[in-house]
Amino acid sequence: MMVPISPADMTPLKAHLLTLAPTIKASHRAEAMARGLGFGSNAALLTALDQGPVPCDVDNLAFAAFLRERGGETLPPDVLSEAVVRTKLGVERAAIQAVLAQQPELSANGFRTHWPQKSAQEQADVFQASRAAMTQAPYLEQFARAVAFLQTKAKSATVSRKRTSYGYKHDAETFHEAANPDGDPYVANGMFIAAAAHLGFTVKRDGASPNAFINLAEPKTPRHSNQLAGSLRGPKKRAAWRNLMVAAINAGLDQDLFGLAENDNRWGSEYGIYRFDFDGLPAIACVRDIGFGELSVHAALNPTDRAEDFIRTHNAGFVAGDGFASGWLERKRGPWLQTSQTPTGAFRADLLDQVAAAHVPTKGYADNGRVML
Repeated sequence: MMVPISPADMTPLKAHLLTLAPTIKASHRAEAMARGLGFGSNAALLTALDQGPVPCDVDNLAFAAFLRERGGETLPPDVLSEAVVRTKLGVERAAIQAVLAQQPELSANGFRTHWPQKSAQEQADVFQASRAAMTQAPYLEQFARAVAFLQTKAKSATVSRKRTSYGYKHDAETFHEAANPDGDPYVANGMFIAAAAHLGFTVKRDGASPNAFINLAEPKTPRHSNQLAGSLRGPKKRAAWRNLMVAAINAGLDQDLFGLAENDNRWGSEYGIYRFDFDGLPAIACVRDIGFGELSVHAALNPTDRAEDFIRTHNAGFVAGDGFASGWLERKRGPWLQTSQTPTGAFRADLLDQVAAAHVPTKGYADNGRVML
């Protein structure tokens, strides 16, 4: 955790350390704190603070190691970071606690989902651990990043169903990468949802998924013809098809809707429909089990208002979005994307180059395997 420590922070920081470690000698607490903030001594820390706020990388291990060397008692592993959180992120913690009181199904990963492969107790343990983590140091920082990003955005009159929190959180990460290339930009899905709720955005869960729709204002995308998808020919169109299919499969894996093992399906109904982002573009996908461990996957870019109705159709094309691809993921004989010379899809000309050129690595499966008949 990297935080700026100012001279004004020293008094509350020491007070919180006294509360958290009351039996440790005061001079030892001060010296351990200095080590944990990246300095060789308390004197060196104070000298640096004479020049103003100092960016400090909080190191709980260095704090604990100093106390161990002096025969100090064993303390909880996060004493220093907890003291820093109470000093620097108390407002954020209180805000998250208020959101959690209003959202009992929310955790750091997003809304609670059902995993058939885990027992009820295992699911409850994972959910509660993820929920408890939301008030700890790394997640409080993520919350603050999401708040900073959302404060630059306007609210729309209605909740858009074109993108979800899972896509918006990537926008927040890009926002912080641009502002601070050397910093940590990561924002967990649940922390983004919590930030949106805290700032008064309308938050509506996306079905049974961990994601949420949010009334975040975005520019409108013009629509044209409703051409259906057909056979794609040429290396550029096949590359675009491959990239969109891989992105959709990756998103389904990331969102725990399915796994790569045969019959590892988790979406809980006939179809699983989910949202994701592709190279900064909103996208929607539909997954369905067609037997023998095989999944049918359809995906569309820049979804239309009718996308949720038409994404189930294997040749939806521009009725679903400005880019469309459909295909099959084999899992019984090994995980691979079934690939032919003329896959099914449709891409508007002004999107084709971007989609074809995108770098989309697979996640544990091959992107080129034979079509199973």
